Amino acid sequence: MRLCVPLLLFSLAGTAIGQELHAASHVTPSQVGAPPATPLYTNEDLAFLTHMIVHHQQAIDMAALVPARSHRKEFLTFARYMAGAQQAEIDQMTALLQVAADRGQEPPHHEMAGDPPMHGMLSKAQIAALEAASGAEFETLWLQGMIRHHQGALDMALAQQQREFASQRQPYGIAGMADDILTTQRGEIGMMRTWLTRWGLADPAPDR
Repeated sequence: MRLCVPLLLFSLAGTAIGQELHAASHVTPSQVGAPPATPLYTNEDLAFLTHMIVHHQQAIDMAALVPARSHRKEFLTFARYMAGAQQAEIDQMTALLQVAADRGQEPPHHEMAGDPPMHGMLSKAQIAALEAASGAEFETLWLQGMIRHHQGALDMALAQQQREFASQRQPYGIAGMADDILTTQRGEIGMMRTWLTRWGLADPAPDR
């Protein structure tokens, strides 16, 4: 009978330990004072997305002007391609903003009532001049305007990259997008500059 007492105590102790382990496995992070999860995006990340959407939309609007004002096949093809690519990126950025909203993150509000509303975009007067032009005049204004427009996007993407490097972060879906914008739009700027020269639309070099 003396052996039964230690065995009973051991059994009771094992049951108690098992109950404690089971309870611990159901403790939530907030119950043990764990820090909250790091936000998916910073305010700067969200501002980058919202500003780039506005910027891309103007490029799409500019591309829509091309078919009625130019007959150059490569120009028409490029305008269609660019509009499709920029719309795809808008859809992607909108989806990322929705991911953030689902996690309680809303982009900071920035008033964009200027003319133009941000660096690199065309003013209302410049858009009106595009709409009124055709032929070589339109092609010149459009290519020059889109080069400036692309340069604005490059500046925004480069600033985003620099923030990511400084903070050692690669925000979900944004880091790769900034890389793609820099690569693609640099190439497109080079192509548009070539067209200005090839089509005789570039400003003549000043006399030395």
